[in-house]
Amino acid sequence: MKTNDQILERMKSHNTLLCCGLDPDLKRMPPELVGKEISDEDKVLEFLQATVDVTAPHVCAYKAQKAFFDVLAGGHDVLKKLIGYIHTSHPGIPVIVDCKIGDIENTMVAYIQNLFGSLQADGIVVNPYMGDDVVLPLTELADKSIVVIVKTSNASGGIVQDVALQNGQPLWRHILDLVVNRWNRNTNMIPVLSSTVGLNMAEIRPLIPDGMPILLAGVGAQGGNFADLRNLLNSEGIGVFVNSSRDILYPKSQQHWQIAIEEATVGLKEALNNERRTK
Repeated sequence: MKTNDQILERMKSHNTLLCCGLDPDLKRMPPELVGKEISDEDKVLEFLQATVDVTAPHVCAYKAQKAFFDVLAGGHDVLKKLIGYIHTSHPGIPVIVDCKIGDIENTMVAYIQNLFGSLQADGIVVNPYMGDDVVLPLTELADKSIVVIVKTSNASGGIVQDVALQNGQPLWRHILDLVVNRWNRNTNMIPVLSSTVGLNMAEIRPLIPDGMPILLAGVGAQGGNFADLRNLLNSEGIGVFVNSSRDILYPKSQQHWQIAIEEATVGLKEALNNERRTK
């Protein structure tokens, strides 16, 4: 099954629009794990495998931020083992690697070999600024999800993304048009839209195919608004998902850390579902 279809199927079968971010930070991980006399790599893997086990029933996908693995000497192997663990222990849940790559020719070939060949990722996040050379090789990977940065939730993103074109539209609208009408020929694209910059989602939704998932960024620690979600739902009341990393992995709770993570996951899933019921 295509990764995009897997995400949509999980939304329906598990009644969830939540994606769990896997961003390991040793400074914030439970002291009982950090204090173990094992390698940092083993600490991270144990923490994330336990996190996956308690969150799996409540998510439609995982998104692993590659930078947090790259700071570990053996980070590549940790990420590879984690993806393999999810595929084996919780089949049907896709793993997107957030690496925001965007290069040309043989460099893209190397990225594809590493991310989809070695790591066995189900999807990746890409920066389309270098155009077709970045995205066209990825359109051919029809079974994989290609998550394309369109409008991001960081405060300074507008100095690039909001630049007005000759037709008066901002640059990000042109990128969205490319995602939908130029690069989606194998229906494996997913646009990233921000929940923090006041976009008119009711106007944007008709521009996006009903069967194309949307990643709504910035909800949670970045202060995004849940209410944007309801205007991005497709005809089946799904089609948009929200990633949360810090609010799930490092919740403020007096509970044991695995219980706290599970409770945070369930709470966020229910909050998202409450928003879509108000449509």
